[in-house]
Amino acid sequence: MAIDQSIEKLEIMVIGSILNESASLDNAMSKLEPKDFSNNQLGIIFSVASALKREAKAVDANSVTTYLDAHEELQFSNYSETINNINRQFIVSVDIDDKIDTIKEQAIKRNLDRFASSIFDTKIDHVSFNDQIHEIERNFMSIIGAKKSAKFKNMTEVSETYQQRIQVVVNSKSELLGVTSGYQDIDRILNGFQDGNLIILAARPGVGKTALALNFLINAADSIIQKNEKSENGKKDVVVMFSLEMGADQLFSRMVGIKGSLPVKLSRIKNYSNLEWRSFNETINSIEELPILIDDSSDLSILDVQSRLKQISNDYNIKLVVLDYLQLLKGPKGVTQNNRQQEVAFISRTLKGIARDKDINAPVIAIAQLSRAIEQRAGVKGNARPQLSDLRESGAIEQDADIVTFLQYKQNETFDPTEEGSVVQQNETSQNTNSVIVEFIIAKHRNGEIANINLVFDKTSSTFLPITSDNSQNNIN
Repeated sequence: MAIDQSIEKLEIMVIGSILNESASLDNAMSKLEPKDFSNNQLGIIFSVASALKREAKAVDANSVTTYLDAHEELQFSNYSETINNINRQFIVSVDIDDKIDTIKEQAIKRNLDRFASSIFDTKIDHVSFNDQIHEIERNFMSIIGAKKSAKFKNMTEVSETYQQRIQVVVNSKSELLGVTSGYQDIDRILNGFQDGNLIILAARPGVGKTALALNFLINAADSIIQKNEKSENGKKDVVVMFSLEMGADQLFSRMVGIKGSLPVKLSRIKNYSNLEWRSFNETINSIEELPILIDDSSDLSILDVQSRLKQISNDYNIKLVVLDYLQLLKGPKGVTQNNRQQEVAFISRTLKGIARDKDINAPVIAIAQLSRAIEQRAGVKGNARPQLSDLRESGAIEQDADIVTFLQYKQNETFDPTEEGSVVQQNETSQNTNSVIVEFIIAKHRNGEIANINLVFDKTSSTFLPITSDNSQNNIN
């Protein structure tokens, strides 16, 4: 590819400024990489100047030349003469910020041209089609995300952002900063599910993880409808669920149970009374109006999730993402092959990146399985309390998450629906009754307190209800 002479001229001006003004090098290093220079020789000079800067050494024509003298692998023809010529052409106090931006933009354009050419020449292999698509997408995202910017913000900038956020809270009709869970005690501790947060909801199988996540999803969707606010960008608000374990029809059935407080087993539906049938149909109609999007693909990778959320964000404001469940996701082939812990770590980091992505910027609730270690600790006496170390397959989940929560049956307790808010002591078989007490344990909270909150789990309808009695909630400081 021929070098654009006008771009090369800008590159020479930037290199000349770098060799004479340290501030110019700081600006260039925050935005450029050696490969961004169309002239490879200028890219080498920039890489040497950057290396000297990182070693806290002086950067000028002489130091760069001396460095190249000692590193034959970097040398190019007449390097000393080239550096001296650039240095002589330097013009004092030239504003190079715009020139740096132009160099970066042109580098991105060249990479896009190469990318387009490679796509044209790609031969599709039906066996590895999905891997090819992910590789293409990864390369494209790498190119368009390559425009570096200074990472540091001064306190004035941070203060402005903080005050804007506070103003939004002050002007809001809601007392919550984040998306409501629908449960007062949970919202009080977490202040709602916060944008950019990765929230883990973990338990052993059968405790109600998916059911509680669906309760969260419905409550958030109901809140969107109740607020009925128009966004500044004109997009509608939605909540999104990725279900790798259950089909959309099964989820809808559970939603009917939750929304209508109805038993939804097929054997029970057959014997509905007229009143229950009316409630059933009204509930279906109300669920159809909810701003919920469901992807029930069973063979998803974390890159599929990322890509589909990006696509959704083009048309909607994503307010909440639920993923059921984390350990069923796959990492990209070749990145973490044959090492499940590394694969889960990659998935966990990517989920955190998804939550903080500027186009998505939503709380992500990832359901996770706990290891059998909790059962081994319990022994013959009953439940053992979940620990952060019980998260299966990778400590990265605990590390990346902003909030880690557990669900656990409250040992020897069940709920008596005939006495509002009452907790009744039972024997160990109470776990098989229709309404049980479940502890929602906030075990990690990066920006607040941890706590145990008691909820009632009605298994027949998959509904979680709050307990309002004084002893229902116990903070841990």
